[in-house]
Amino acid sequence: MEELEIDGLVVRETATGEADKLITLLTAERGRITVSGKGVSSMRSKYAASAQMFAYSTFLLRRRTKYWYIADAFFIDNFMELRYDVERLALANYLCDAACEFAQEEIENEPLMRLTLNALWAAANKKEIPLERIRAAFEFRLAVQEGFMPDLSGCGICGRDVSGEDSTLDVMNGRLLCKKCRTLLENDPEYLADETAKILIRVSPPVLAALRFIEEAPQKKFLSFALERPEQSLLNVVCERYLLNHIEHGFSSLEYYKKVRT
Repeated sequence: MEELEIDGLVVRETATGEADKLITLLTAERGRITVSGKGVSSMRSKYAASAQMFAYSTFLLRRRTKYWYIADAFFIDNFMELRYDVERLALANYLCDAACEFAQEEIENEPLMRLTLNALWAAANKKEIPLERIRAAFEFRLAVQEGFMPDLSGCGICGRDVSGEDSTLDVMNGRLLCKKCRTLLENDPEYLADETAKILIRVSPPVLAALRFIEEAPQKKFLSFALERPEQSLLNVVCERYLLNHIEHGFSSLEYYKKVRT
């Protein structure tokens, strides 16, 4: 019987019986792991705390046939403050859904694990950080880490520095465009005839600076920036559309988060 000791974050749960459920763990060393939790929904279960959504624990797992089973668990954190605020709880669910999109079974992904833990911790504990900053920064950093890194060094066509002026993010090509090159591109018959998606979003200098910071900052510092409200709203649009258009679908948890914020 295979045995595994590993730190894992519960990012998904599905009831399979009166007190049983399947939980999905996000781990650094083994990516996504599906675990069968027998009786863990019961308050009498000694693993109830470790098997609930957002719980971060050290698990001793044993595998029989298809699933891993909990042999023991040592609780670390459950980001309890999330449960006292519906907006924070809704955001946390979306963060976990987005992380699950990229986590693969048996594939190491330590950056994804650290990014998700840092974002959840901020959502639960850093009341001074706006939730929309956490969401936008998580979305863009996630896209960057998972292979959709755009070139933000200058105009992707002429190479000119656009730091001090409004530019355009060409989402599907992962590049910036200066005003002149965007105009030339939009009047190019070949570009217009191309039926592939064309998603162009205005990027202001403060938003570009924020995107560059999110892309390059150390993992624990990726939220250490601030924008005025209009610029934050623009960053929200840029980051959300960049991530969702690259993965080619949305999330019901994101729509719910937006709904509870209205």
